[in-house]
Amino acid sequence: MEGVALYALLLVAIFAGWLLGRSGPRSLKSPSRQTRDIFHEYFAGLNYLLNDEPDEAIDTFIKALEVNGETVETHLALGALLRRRGKVDKAIKVHQALLARSGLETPLADAARLQLAKDYISGGLFDRAERLLKELAQGKSEGKWEALPLLVSIYQLEKEWHRAITCTKELLSHSAYRRSAEWNTRMVHYHCEIAEELLVEGQLSEARQQLRRGAGFQRPHLRASLLTARLEHESGNFNGAIRECRRIAEHSPRFIAQLVDLMAASYSKLGREGELVKFLDGFLDNQVNPVALQLISRLIAETEGVERAIQYVRRHLSAQPSLAAVAKLLEFEVETNQFDSARLSDLEKICEVLLAHLAKQPGFQCGYCGYEARQLYWLCPGCNRWDSIQPKLEKGR
Repeated sequence: MEGVALYALLLVAIFAGWLLGRSGPRSLKSPSRQTRDIFHEYFAGLNYLLNDEPDEAIDTFIKALEVNGETVETHLALGALLRRRGKVDKAIKVHQALLARSGLETPLADAARLQLAKDYISGGLFDRAERLLKELAQGKSEGKWEALPLLVSIYQLEKEWHRAITCTKELLSHSAYRRSAEWNTRMVHYHCEIAEELLVEGQLSEARQQLRRGAGFQRPHLRASLLTARLEHESGNFNGAIRECRRIAEHSPRFIAQLVDLMAASYSKLGREGELVKFLDGFLDNQVNPVALQLISRLIAETEGVERAIQYVRRHLSAQPSLAAVAKLLEFEVETNQFDSARLSDLEKICEVLLAHLAKQPGFQCGYCGYEARQLYWLCPGCNRWDSIQPKLEKGR
């Protein structure tokens, strides 16, 4: 009933506006047949509303409301409302009727095209929306600068990164967007997306070129730096990879979990695992990081024995209690096999349950909309913002 009430209020408001648009000298004359027909359609629409039939009411209203200079903006508002209410097919019908009207002024025609493109996007008809938006983007009217962001959103959804870059570059040529941190950040990510694809294909030189282009829009940038470290490692420059990882860890310590595997691989190639343990140990003095704890304790177990690893985990568990440390301690206790079979079985079950619980916990959260995830997304699936998702760190007491 809330939706019906909303439509009823809209109809009353629009009808009042229509009457005002008709006011003037000719309103003193007796109503024409066309006016009487509109009155009939209008009250028929109200009747549908009273009978809880909003879809029929909308169709009746669209039929009754004449498209003219006084009602164009009303149609635009009605179409936008229908789209927001999920009536995309009816919104398309309203906006198409506007565009079919001859003699529509350019600003109003552009507004109708933009609204129709939004209808198509909402309905998943990206090819139709793209055609409309390209027409606007190729023109010289103000509608161009409203069309370009919508075009970019389509290319982003379809992962057409080169086209997204082309449109965003044009957008950044406008003074209103040139210094926009959001749009410059987008450009970095679009180049990073291409660089990641090239890295997978083994095209290291081309990937490096994309990262350099992205650096021209925002420097330093976390994702670009992570990809640079990965690129250096895959190029055989292990010292370069380590330097980049250490720089990232210094500026973005919360993302140490995204670095440890790459750092371990690079230090291992150089035979300097001891340096890695010393470096990561400093992070565990300030924050509880399950990934760093797991890597360090495992390296200690492999080089100095399980008992030494147990002592290390116990020390951190005492200083900063956490479920991650408890789970790791139990794992090592089970490995020592110093218990009778019944107690060992109990420990294994407890460890299994605890690890399963930890695996289900979201490790990342969007700082804007609160979306939680178990993996890092550069683009938040909840609010579609870049760089808004951060690691959730378990704090010690």
